[in-house]
Amino acid sequence: MLFCSAGTYAQNMFSMSSLHPADTLRSNADEQALRYPSLRQASVTADIFGSGHFDSKLDGKDLADGKSRNARISSFFSIPISSWGGNVIGATIYHNEQFYKVQKVNNQLADPQINTGDKNKSTLGLSLNFSRTDLLFHTPVIYSAVFTGISDNLNTIKRFNFNGSISFPLKHTADESLSVGALVLIDPSAASPVLPVVNYFRKLNSRGLDLIVGFPQGASVKQAISHKAWIYLGTTANTYVSFYHSGSSALPERFSYNTVELKTGPGVEYLLGKYVVLGISGGVNSIVSARTIAKGSSYNDAFSRTTSKATPYGEFRISLLPF
Repeated sequence: MLFCSAGTYAQNMFSMSSLHPADTLRSNADEQALRYPSLRQASVTADIFGSGHFDSKLDGKDLADGKSRNARISSFFSIPISSWGGNVIGATIYHNEQFYKVQKVNNQLADPQINTGDKNKSTLGLSLNFSRTDLLFHTPVIYSAVFTGISDNLNTIKRFNFNGSISFPLKHTADESLSVGALVLIDPSAASPVLPVVNYFRKLNSRGLDLIVGFPQGASVKQAISHKAWIYLGTTANTYVSFYHSGSSALPERFSYNTVELKTGPGVEYLLGKYVVLGISGGVNSIVSARTIAKGSSYNDAFSRTTSKATPYGEFRISLLPF
């Protein structure tokens, strides 16, 4: 059993996919996509993580500890379907492949046990996205809804999730924009069913230094070094999930391993041609939460919890602006 490894997860980007900046429909789409990578048409990202120590508990008892070294390739592709008036419908396809090597495991229980070795795990996701721009009490408002099915193969859907958000654009100028709102998560792996949403952009000076906040996705300070190149320093958040079928009587028959990660560090992006963006970044990856949840249970009912030390990471990304 490998469910306690700090690296056995596949990206679950759907929980962030309804967080579109509120000024996206009111300004240049390419400019917005350069600020917020989640608004790009497509992306392929490769991450390599350093070796990290993990410590797992099963129902409050020590289960195992050891080391895990991981790598991940994740991708998404957004497909516009239809738009009319202030309504937009689209779909997003996700695929994530996780590679991990578990070493130096010290098992504390006779059953279950965590095995050492090289493994990989794949996860697929398909989201249907809807957003509407409207007025509420004479105030601009953007509604969005995201329905997602997740699978680890092409035969069965392992989980359905729903995200709904409402966002109010409060300010929009050439130098500054602000929108606030709320995100509702119907997702068994979500620590909270409701999260605040804050999207803020401000030009800090005339030399291309910008502050970009997209809570809960992250925040960064970005500096233009040419009209096609930028350096930045920031933190991004993501959630991940992988699914398992147990072969042990000590575990539920079906369960999922769910994590919340923070990446912090510097990076650089370069616009190649008109649509292609190349990016390289690195820094520290921290696993804020790692819980194993039986099918039909929720975040607070996790039967296993894992703590992991922060590890260094390196990332390469190629993405496409809207076309």
